[in-house]
Amino acid sequence: MSNERAAVPAPDVPPEPATVEMPRPTIAPLALALGMVLLAAGAPFGLPFIVLGAFILITALSIWVGELLPGRGHVNEPLAGPSRRAQPVSAELGKVEHIRSGMPGYRARLPESVHPLSAGIKGGVVGGLVMPLPALLYGVLSGHGIWYPVNLLAAMVVPGMGTLSVPETERFSLALLLTGIVIHAMMAIVFGLLYGVLLPMLPAIPKLAIPKSLAWGGIVFPLLWTAFSYGLMGVTNPVLQARVDWPWFIVSQFVFGAVAAFVVDRFEKIPVPPAGHGQL
Repeated sequence: MSNERAAVPAPDVPPEPATVEMPRPTIAPLALALGMVLLAAGAPFGLPFIVLGAFILITALSIWVGELLPGRGHVNEPLAGPSRRAQPVSAELGKVEHIRSGMPGYRARLPESVHPLSAGIKGGVVGGLVMPLPALLYGVLSGHGIWYPVNLLAAMVVPGMGTLSVPETERFSLALLLTGIVIHAMMAIVFGLLYGVLLPMLPAIPKLAIPKSLAWGGIVFPLLWTAFSYGLMGVTNPVLQARVDWPWFIVSQFVFGAVAAFVVDRFEKIPVPPAGHGQL
């Protein structure tokens, strides 16, 4: 009986493959996305974008479908040598210390400290009170008067303001003044709250040798908001875009951003407690 067992051949162990089948790199997904973007951009920008987007989309889709056919779309990559492969992990019991509440790394929440909401509100209020000064100074120096920038601000929501002449825009209007005050107050408080929430989470900018809050709040955010406002006005209200004095607009944004960031940064941060309770 033992001789019969010895005569039974050992099962064949298939040799380890030298390669692994991987998807072939293709630019088709990126090209398809580009075609869809250009095709959508054709709605506001015209027929050339539609034609170009449709051509790129059809071409990319054809390439992608072709890669899915049998015998295509894959490539055999050689396996790494045994010395470069991951080694088996040997388990050692009793070597891991339980993380307890208060220890570094105990389910920390980022950011670890934040400003209270009152900091953002007060920063927006103070920045909003100082921001009109450059705008009013522009109205005096340009000869348009102090009501001209106020009426331009109200023109953001009041229909038909773009049809008024420059002399009509320079006149005092109680309705436009109240509208401008409401718009300005709401935007100042909203941006102040954004400053209070975002400033603790943003990294420092080493190239700017100034405090982090001033770099983001006084320089980066005003530039981004100015660029957004300029592009939006160019689409929704080109007349208003032409009447706004953009250098003075940027100065006003810088004043608000710097003052709001300074006020927010003066408030003491509240530490965020770690998540979870007890030992893991």
